[in-house]
Amino acid sequence: EGQIFWGWHNDVHVFDTTTQTWSQPAIRGGDPPQPRAAHTCAVLGNKGYIFGGRVLQTRMNDLHCLNLDTWTWSGRINISGEKPKDRSWHTLTPIGDDRLFLFGGLSSDNVPLSDGWVHSITTNGWKQLTHLPKSRPRLWHTACLGKEGEVMVFGGSKDDLHFMDTGHCSDLLIFQTQPYSLLRLCLDCIGKNAALLKTQIPCLPSKLLQQVLKKITFWAAVSHRQEKKAETERQSQLNTT
Repeated sequence: EGQIFWGWHNDVHVFDTTTQTWSQPAIRGGDPPQPRAAHTCAVLGNKGYIFGGRVLQTRMNDLHCLNLDTWTWSGRINISGEKPKDRSWHTLTPIGDDRLFLFGGLSSDNVPLSDGWVHSITTNGWKQLTHLPKSRPRLWHTACLGKEGEVMVFGGSKDDLHFMDTGHCSDLLIFQTQPYSLLRLCLDCIGKNAALLKTQIPCLPSKLLQQVLKKITFWAAVSHRQEKKAETERQSQLNTT
């Protein structure tokens, strides 16, 4: 305190992937979010959404929207009903045309979080997902959307790296945020039961057959890994007894 050599910002910059150049658009109005760090952002349609982050010594749980056509800020969006607690180092992932998936982060009490929330742009409300594992907190992680609406979370830490450097994660968490398509369910069913359907599978149309063969390979690999894991656990139990 007394001498500040760095600071947080609330300015906006745009990277053009075609020309590989940066530009800074002129914000034309609205109430921008406070300058902050460790927040998260996501784009849905022509709007960019900002949630949470750290403002000085305070972590936030506010939601803001920037119109990317008019370059105007919404101001803090008033949410009715329950909403996520304040946090930083979380992720916000677009799922579908009007929903955002929020996961993890670090709370104001420096507690790593494992909760997940879905925000509906249509209803302007948050809903907490209750089926997520409570023992897999993440912060500093990355997240992206899969082809079937699942959110894939990789890396990050299960601890606050500012205080302990023992929590690096290399596993992949997959959250199913909507029902799988009928095609996906059928392919999985065939892949898991390939031995029972081996005489019918060659009769499938060529394009569908290629998808089925990929699923058969995938589930065969899953079964092999499960068998190896079970064998390792059996050997470990024999060694301890």
